[in-house]
Amino acid sequence: MRSYLASSPRRHRFAFGLVSLLLLLGLVLTACGGGGAGTTSQPKTDTLNVLPAPNGPNVDNFNPFFNYNTPAAWGSQGLLYEGLYRTNLYTGNYEPWLATSYDFSSDGTQLTFHLRPNVKWNDGQSFTSADVKFTFDLLKAHPALDQGGVLPLVKDVSTPDDQTVTFTLTGPNSTALFYLGQTYIVPQHVWSTISGDPAKFTNDKNPVGTGPYKLRSFSADLIIYDVNPSYWGGQPAVKHVYVYSAKDNTTAVTNMIQGKYDWMGTGWTPQFDDQFKSKDRQHNKTWFFPSNTVMLYLNLYKAPFNNVLVRKAISAAINRDNLPQGVAVYAKPAHPTGIIPARKDWIAPEYQNATFQYSVSQAQAYLKQAGYTQHSDGYFYDSSGKVLGFSIIVPSSWSDWAQDVQFIVNDLNKAGIKATMNGVADANTYFSAIYGGNYEAAISWTDKGPTPYYPYRDMLSSSNSGPIGKSVSGSNFERWDTHTAGSLATQVDQLLNQYRSSTDINTQKQAIQGIEKIMVEQLPAIPLTVNVDWDEYTTKHWVGWPDDSNPYDVGPPYQLPDAANVILHLKPAS
Repeated sequence: MRSYLASSPRRHRFAFGLVSLLLLLGLVLTACGGGGAGTTSQPKTDTLNVLPAPNGPNVDNFNPFFNYNTPAAWGSQGLLYEGLYRTNLYTGNYEPWLATSYDFSSDGTQLTFHLRPNVKWNDGQSFTSADVKFTFDLLKAHPALDQGGVLPLVKDVSTPDDQTVTFTLTGPNSTALFYLGQTYIVPQHVWSTISGDPAKFTNDKNPVGTGPYKLRSFSADLIIYDVNPSYWGGQPAVKHVYVYSAKDNTTAVTNMIQGKYDWMGTGWTPQFDDQFKSKDRQHNKTWFFPSNTVMLYLNLYKAPFNNVLVRKAISAAINRDNLPQGVAVYAKPAHPTGIIPARKDWIAPEYQNATFQYSVSQAQAYLKQAGYTQHSDGYFYDSSGKVLGFSIIVPSSWSDWAQDVQFIVNDLNKAGIKATMNGVADANTYFSAIYGGNYEAAISWTDKGPTPYYPYRDMLSSSNSGPIGKSVSGSNFERWDTHTAGSLATQVDQLLNQYRSSTDINTQKQAIQGIEKIMVEQLPAIPLTVNVDWDEYTTKHWVGWPDDSNPYDVGPPYQLPDAANVILHLKPAS
């Protein structure tokens, strides 16, 4: 989902072009006394300096129902606002947060949370079950706030007492803890007084949350959070969090190498790794791990993408072995099911060894079967004489994906499909296009979760889709629904329901493997590569970061609320 729920990887890509040369020049200039972006900040021992990603200016929006992609300010989710439970995306375990325990009814239709006692909002008022009920009532009254798509799960919310909240579900649902537990809770005494549409509430004047930090100040260049002195979890060692912005990867990487940031999440290359670690081999670290599948999304509301033969032709024309190179070297070709290697035990036996086969001749055979003819210019045309062509949108500053798109465009043209790259100037334009449906094709992520159900649900549930102009939920950017896929969309919805209605692992695997068959045969979205999460940090000022030896959580700063959990684990370096 777009969301704080089935957690979105939040694309934090990188711009290169001549970056390596510019970066080296920047380092030389800095070493010679030159100023600019590479100027080193001297962090205080109680301050953490963070660049979540080089996404341009910080956004003045602290509404916790919207995340870093939508866009909203980094830290609203996790630092200011919290959920009842969180799901550790590395371990897959559920961890208590604003609630200390939960119970499912025997028939799986009710989920009860027992709240943590003595929790207070940062204005001193008590946090109670009334706030939880109010939050979900608010989502129901204003569905635009429901970015995680939790409303279809909930029939009713009741509060037996101040410390107990019970959700009556619309049916048995084994996934309810994942989704409901990670919904950010807002204070009734503040949000009930909002005039106008709460989905447009920027919440930038002393936002009231339960989280470990409070907002001190905002600017497009720097957000500052100070520790919440009444935080229920005790006092973090990190007293201040400085959240920087950077216009591009050149600025970001130069600043990281020069020591301006303690923590950054941006695309990386082996050359950057050499430069970063050679600067301070004892302290400068990275931790990259496969986390989600990068897809080529085709807007199914637009012809000819609603034709499965065209989708198969596009897929067959892409040489995925060419994608993991250059600035995208950390990627690997994706599995046809779209399932990441860490979840391979969910893949059906018949697909365990499946791979994509690159074949121009097969791509052209699919197009001819779909009624296209190849003209003397090498391109395919439909019966009306219209060339088969489209553009693929990608932020031009995200150079790993921009490189991928250029390779894909070259492959498609070689096969007779007139594709172009639509490199947009900033990420916000890109996000607006893919969520609103104002695009033809796009490269983007899939969401994360402890099993393949969660990325499949976000990408393929018809409830996450909608007509062009309506913002989708989850990662259903292709708009897979009954309008675009008919009974196949209904079948996927039924399989998703089969999974969530059961706690039996074999029943759940059967459902997932049914969806795998549709993924492989129908290509609602086209898997490209396995994406890694970017996590660059230094132990010069802070220790306690997750890594291979201590993988207590995922590491990238853009992954919220997980990043807040990482901050709570940090201790000053000796």
